[in-house]
Amino acid sequence: MSIRTKWIALIVAVVVMLVGMQLYYGNLGQTKAQNATPETTFDWWIYSGTSSEYYANYAENPAVQYTLRRGWGPEDKGVALNFLQPPPGSESDNYTTMIASGDLPDIIDAVICEPPRIMCEKGYGLEITEYVQKYMPNYMALVHSNPVYFNNAVSLDEEGNEHYYSLTNFFDDYDSVFQGFMYRRDWIVKYGTNPVTGEAFTGGYTDPEDVDSWVDDVVFPSGETDPKYISDWEWMFEIFTRAQADLGITGKYCMSLYYPGFTWSGGLLSCFGGGVNVWYQDAEGQVHFGGNEEPFKTYLECMHAWYEKGWLDHDFNQRTSDAFYQIDSTSVRQGMIGMWNGQQSELGGRLNMHDGGWTEGIFVAGTAYPINDLYGPDSCRFVEPNCVMSGELTEGGVIITPKAKDKDLATLCSYLDYFYGEEGAMIRSLGLNADQVADFTENTFYADHGLPHGAYQISAEGKYRKDDVLVKDSGQLNTAVGFNKAPGLRLVSRIDLGFAPSYQASLDRWIQYPNTGFFLGTRTTNEMSQEDSGRCDDIRARTLEYMTKNCADFITGKSNFGRDWDRWCAVLKKYRIDSVTEIFQYYVDNYPFR
Repeated sequence: MSIRTKWIALIVAVVVMLVGMQLYYGNLGQTKAQNATPETTFDWWIYSGTSSEYYANYAENPAVQYTLRRGWGPEDKGVALNFLQPPPGSESDNYTTMIASGDLPDIIDAVICEPPRIMCEKGYGLEITEYVQKYMPNYMALVHSNPVYFNNAVSLDEEGNEHYYSLTNFFDDYDSVFQGFMYRRDWIVKYGTNPVTGEAFTGGYTDPEDVDSWVDDVVFPSGETDPKYISDWEWMFEIFTRAQADLGITGKYCMSLYYPGFTWSGGLLSCFGGGVNVWYQDAEGQVHFGGNEEPFKTYLECMHAWYEKGWLDHDFNQRTSDAFYQIDSTSVRQGMIGMWNGQQSELGGRLNMHDGGWTEGIFVAGTAYPINDLYGPDSCRFVEPNCVMSGELTEGGVIITPKAKDKDLATLCSYLDYFYGEEGAMIRSLGLNADQVADFTENTFYADHGLPHGAYQISAEGKYRKDDVLVKDSGQLNTAVGFNKAPGLRLVSRIDLGFAPSYQASLDRWIQYPNTGFFLGTRTTNEMSQEDSGRCDDIRARTLEYMTKNCADFITGKSNFGRDWDRWCAVLKKYRIDSVTEIFQYYVDNYPFR
């Protein structure tokens, strides 16, 4: 081979390598400390970035760049961050490939990781106890200020010593969720009557141009102005049926349902006595498997009754490609359905197409999960739902990997600790304020996007009020102005998002009941050994697969409760569900919550 040929081959190999890196990580980008030297560079894998309409790589985030202008740690060193960002739609595969190859970055977004302790046992994570305790005073103060923070951020050994395997995100209050059950309240006004007086309801928009300016005098059978019980929901279904008949909507239904017939996190099924259809713990700390218990059976009996009456989507179990918050979205957006699980962007009058069709005059209101007052034994009635998808006080965070063990972790941890303090928490939660934007003249992102005075101002009530540009934003500008990928404290209670009262009321109803019965993701599972975690994962996967394939048959009537329920329970027993219950109970008993 000639020298020229060898050089060509070498160049081709380098190009292939660079293309491979681009395909593997998506967009590569680096932010560097501008005023502090020397630099310490860390590679940071993030699960997802920001819409490309704002910047190609997360390194261009103005809030990220602002925080890297100064030095950190005992030696006032600068930090440089190299963000590794998977191509959209390939996040999970990208993570799996990264872990399997062992080609780890210094920092991993923990949104889809195994529990931190397991990550460290497998060699994917690095215990950082020494650095947390020495260089992260803000983090340590928060961890010990709230038992929920402590339980989800700290592992204890048999002597009671604290161990830190990751950095956890904290919320100063329960945040709203992005989705929930919602219903056409305009149909209630138009087709319903007062359950006591029989008089017609009145209501409508006070400002035709304002999608949230709805006022009405609706009262439900429970006597409440919002639905509270299962009986309230059934009262609505009857109204929805009349509305659909009057409007000429045929072949549709009153309420959508996720294709397996349930959601594993609980939701509607926890309205029938509490718990979920997999593993959960009750108020006394006892672990249960709910898939063969009376509350789950009662839930299925209720869903079967609704199915038989035509209130449920008869094709629900065929919509396997629909996310639970986007079921049959075409019918929903055409205004043909009375109740569904949807997103914040569908509340109020936001679905009105103004074309004279079925969405004309629509007003969508969010509703809390209902309390069962009609079905099953007394033990399943009048119990508040306790396993619901609601806001939490902790989430995700980051894991530092062994690749960083020889790097300047004192500087890195000092930098990350900034986001657990007041100023850093604001930059993480909202973005830069007016003074910071004015000082950051080398970056014009804020001015270019209509935010010359920063992302927020202080309101008369002393709260942080989002700028109107961000309040009205229907895209991802909110995520582009702040460093939301940083581990840190998320401020909720002190932020005024500027929502209209009716819109805020819907968000509040979605988190009306606290999620007290949840099990997965708690400190119990974080403390598990790799062996126990593996056993539980294997049995849980096979059990959930069986339930997903067969549960809907009880709702549609293909399976009979009198004939098939005992067989259902026997099959679940064969999957060794009791062994998982015992493992969970061991950790609940030996690693109690503070």
